[in-house]
Amino acid sequence: MNNEDILKLRRKEAELLKRLERLRKAMAETKELNTLAFKGKLFKEAREELRRVQEKLAGLATKENSD
Repeated sequence: MNNEDILKLRRKEAELLKRLERLRKAMAETKELNTLAFKGKLFKEAREELRRVQEKLAGLATKENSD
C-alpha cells in the first residue's frame, strides 16, 4: 500500500471513532427500546468496521517494520 492508501485508512479510522462516540452518547440518552436496539446495531457495525480498518493498519505497520 502506498502513503495515500494509509492516509485514507487513518481518516476512516478517525471517522469511525467519532461515529462510535456519537452513537455511545445517543444510546446513553435514549429511553425507547426499539431505538436503543437500532442504535446498538449501528454501534456494533461501526465497531466491526473499525476493527477491520485497524487490522489493516496494524498489518501495514508490521510489514514496514520487517523491511
